[in-house]
Amino acid sequence: MIDLRPLFYGLAGAARLMRLDISGAHMMVGGARGFWASIYWSAGLAAPLFFFLMLLRYDPAKHDGWRYIFVHGEIYVIAWLVFPLVMDHVSTLLNRREKYLKFIIAYNWLNCFYNIFYLIIGLAQASGMTSWEGASAASVGMMLAGVVWIGFLTRHTLEIPYSAAVGIVVLDLFLSMMISMLSAALLAG
Repeated sequence: MIDLRPLFYGLAGAARLMRLDISGAHMMVGGARGFWASIYWSAGLAAPLFFFLMLLRYDPAKHDGWRYIFVHGEIYVIAWLVFPLVMDHVSTLLNRREKYLKFIIAYNWLNCFYNIFYLIIGLAQASGMTSWEGASAASVGMMLAGVVWIGFLTRHTLEIPYSAAVGIVVLDLFLSMMISMLSAALLAG
């Protein structure tokens, strides 16, 4: 039987984190079970929107169909796994290894909402419901909200100074840019 407790507590906790209430991180299912649940539920909830957006942006004149789907599928999986892997090492370097699971579980659930909101903006633009300028402005606002949410979460769950939390936020943004560049390179080549 499917255990829905990690899903319920993960989403409820992430909603609290979006209000900058750190108690949300403490209500999530922890440990290895909570980690894997946060990965597959978060990625699974955002996946339909991601693939629908991918299909809306598909141009048969520019892309080979199967290659396009395969590349986007790979990039989607990489995007969900690369930050947790990198943070495993960063938390060890910061002597916060014991706080890693609480941080990354909360990060994954928060990232679920962030990605869903970001994908909704992309869908509104791709379907013509909003202009490119409106979608760009909303995307920038969403990115700024994400920076605040991730910075807040990092500072309070890893219990590190603000300067180190800012560094981790910058690392997250850098990894996101690298994944976007990888996606563009794989689709162009």
